[in-house]
Amino acid sequence: MIYLIMKGLIIAVTLLFLAGCASPPTHYISLDQQTSADLEAVLKEIENEKVIFIGEIHGTTSIHLLQLEIIKYLHQRGKQVAVALEAFPESKQEIFNRWIEGKLDEYAFERIYQETWAIPYEYYKEILEYARAEHIPLVAINAENALIGAVSKCGLREISPDFLQEIKFTECATDARYKEIIDRTYHAAELPFLCEGQRLRDAVMAFNIAHALRGNNTTIVALVGATHAMKIAVPRMLQRHSAASSTVLMPGTVRRMIGRTPDKLIADYIWD
Repeated sequence: MIYLIMKGLIIAVTLLFLAGCASPPTHYISLDQQTSADLEAVLKEIENEKVIFIGEIHGTTSIHLLQLEIIKYLHQRGKQVAVALEAFPESKQEIFNRWIEGKLDEYAFERIYQETWAIPYEYYKEILEYARAEHIPLVAINAENALIGAVSKCGLREISPDFLQEIKFTECATDARYKEIIDRTYHAAELPFLCEGQRLRDAVMAFNIAHALRGNNTTIVALVGATHAMKIAVPRMLQRHSAASSTVLMPGTVRRMIGRTPDKLIADYIWD
């Protein structure tokens, strides 16, 4: 027990040290205009979008600082902001609600977080605390890992056709570029339907973001992995449910994932 406590303290101190040395990315390239801009210019360009996807490499301090910067900027500009997170499945939405309402202390919330999401809590701590302090809703958008695991292993045969129709799911075979990137990014011989599993996850997240947008003037900041944030992934699937405008910011390291220089079908802005 003492070992685990000490290990946790070492991780926390290390992350806090790294956060102190890190800062949000400052140099951005518009993939549509092929022009460069600083963060201030990008913020002004994207502030009226309804959904802002920030593709993350989970556990990268500078990216989480950028996410926080964007959330703060929009909130301070008077936008009705909500933060959508891949970190929690939709079934745990009540946990987010209780956290924002002040009905769950940090110890209990962090324990549930650790049971739910593998990335250390410290990376998201400032975002989660800012949302609580400013009463900014958090939206749990992910699918259950057990569901995605089952589909990745056995395919869609046990998934209700009505559910697939509701979320407007289409198979990987209908999108060659999506399939190529997913197959390149994820490798697991024991999961022959892995692409279908990831595509189902993307479809569920798009559906839940669309639901969060419905009937209000909310601006969604979506914190999802870079593969999910690609314009051919969750953003494109979101268009099946909503006409809301969106923009995608992506780290330049996405080049390694897709095996090529990203273009405007992958993101609107990349940073180095």
